[in-house]
Amino acid sequence: MRAPASLVLLVVLTLLSGCHGGSKTDRPPPAEARILPTTFLRGMTFAHEGYRGHDGYGGDLVGPSMDSLKSLGVNAVAIVPYTFMRGMGPVDTFPIPDHYGAENDSAVLHSIRNAQARGLYVMLKPQIWVRGGWPGSIDFATDAEWDRFFRAYGEWILHYAEMAQREELYALCIGTELVQATRKHPERWRDMIRRIRDRYDGVLTYAANWGEEFEQFSFWEELDVMGLNSYYPLSDDPEATPAELTLGAVSWMRMADSTSRVHDRPLWLTEVGYRSVAGAWRNPHAEAGDRVASEEAQARCYAALSAAVCSSERLAGMFVWKWPSYLGHQEDRDGRRVGFVPGGKPAGELLRTLYRYPPER
Repeated sequence: MRAPASLVLLVVLTLLSGCHGGSKTDRPPPAEARILPTTFLRGMTFAHEGYRGHDGYGGDLVGPSMDSLKSLGVNAVAIVPYTFMRGMGPVDTFPIPDHYGAENDSAVLHSIRNAQARGLYVMLKPQIWVRGGWPGSIDFATDAEWDRFFRAYGEWILHYAEMAQREELYALCIGTELVQATRKHPERWRDMIRRIRDRYDGVLTYAANWGEEFEQFSFWEELDVMGLNSYYPLSDDPEATPAELTLGAVSWMRMADSTSRVHDRPLWLTEVGYRSVAGAWRNPHAEAGDRVASEEAQARCYAALSAAVCSSERLAGMFVWKWPSYLGHQEDRDGRRVGFVPGGKPAGELLRTLYRYPPER
């Protein structure tokens, strides 16, 4: 028998009563850290969901949406401007959007400044959208093609490094899920990081894909924080119990803790989240497909995540995927409420509870 969402919430409240370890305001950050905060980053990915201008990053609806995040206990946001690749062929430039309704510089700055005005930490997290694929599948057969890629990527990311410096942003994520690029060309990344540090003096991280990229990443020492986009399955069982889901979440968190300890770097979950669909824990990053909507399944995933976060000895922050740039955004498909957004669902209340009693390191 499945536990109702109300019972899941009660269980998490009990778990979190022992999660909070008191204030850390008198504890200095690690010696190698630049400006790491002494408080847990209770983060959210703030997503550009409106392409009509007024409802995206540059619109007047940004403020009320960020106010709702404050009421949820959020103290940090990831702002995510996208560039794009039309396919997997060689690339010579990564365009910076400049048209109305896109994540253009003016719109991105509008959201950044709204977040800062509300006292939120801001991580700038530029990403590549790939038509018909994902960043982890970007690969090239020759060094010349890789040269073209890294030349274009360097120009693009330095643009955002300069923006981050001008706006005095807390953190810059230099890449997301570029699995082949990081595995095959760590020296090119090391060189790029040196150039980024010439332009930006804040915290640098990279959002590694769950699995092989995160677990075998070879240049964490060049960065200030290890970033994990965690979409590890919690269980393969469509009827998994809350205890089994918790065991699954704690298992991958222990692995991430161990990896963080080996590399002597703090750990962030640069992305983590679950859809409100049946069996959401089986393949968290997957599309909804024809699965039925289930806010209960999403809540059970958040309950397991909360237990894992409280069990961690290394986690210093997390950015939940995701929250829309305007309130009222619908992620429905064929009348099914199957999106990632936790707001207005039991998962949102679980997150509010976790963020009310965050772990202190």
